[in-house]
Amino acid sequence: MKVRKGSNMDRIETERLILRKFEFSDKDGLFEIMSDEQTSLDDGGYHASKSQDKQYLALMEILCKQQRFSIILKENQKMIGMINLQDDDRAVSSYELGFVMNPSYRRKGYTYEALQALINYYFEHDLVQMFSVSCFPYNKASQKLIEKLGFVYEGKEHKGLHHAVYGPIDLLCYYKDRDE
Repeated sequence: MKVRKGSNMDRIETERLILRKFEFSDKDGLFEIMSDEQTSLDDGGYHASKSQDKQYLALMEILCKQQRFSIILKENQKMIGMINLQDDDRAVSSYELGFVMNPSYRRKGYTYEALQALINYYFEHDLVQMFSVSCFPYNKASQKLIEKLGFVYEGKEHKGLHHAVYGPIDLLCYYKDRDE
C-alpha cells in the first residue's frame, strides 16, 4: 500500500486501486452505482434515482464535505465504489464503515482490497481505535466480506433501521479493534 500526501487528505493506493476523498466530479460514478435497484435497497431501502435532479446534486455537495472516499480503478480511472466513515458513539475513538460497489465490479476483490487498505491506514497511523460495521441479515455477500476482513460479530440490533421497503429491519453488527 502506498500513501501519498495530498493538499486536503491522504490518497491511498493499492496494486489496483486509488482511494481518495469524494469529489463533486464523482457524482456520475456514484449515480451509476446507486441507480442499481438492489444496491439502493441494500444501502438503506430507498429506490434508485432515475435522474440527477437538483436534490441529487445538492446531496453530492453534502457528501463532498463528509468523510467519504471514492474507490478508483487504476486501469481506467473509473469510480467503482465508495467508502464512508461516520463517528461511532463508543468509549474509544471509532468510526462506523459503510460501503457501496458498482455491481459490475463486485466479486473481484476490489471492495476487500479498498476496505483493508483504509482500515490498515487508519490503524497504522493511530487515527482510530476501532471500526464498526453493520449489514442487513439478507445481505450474505456483505456478511462474508465483513467476516473475511476480520470483523467480530457483536450481535443483532433488533429493528435497528426503518427500511423503506421492508419496514423495521434487524442489523447484524460487527467490530474490529486495533488491539485485538
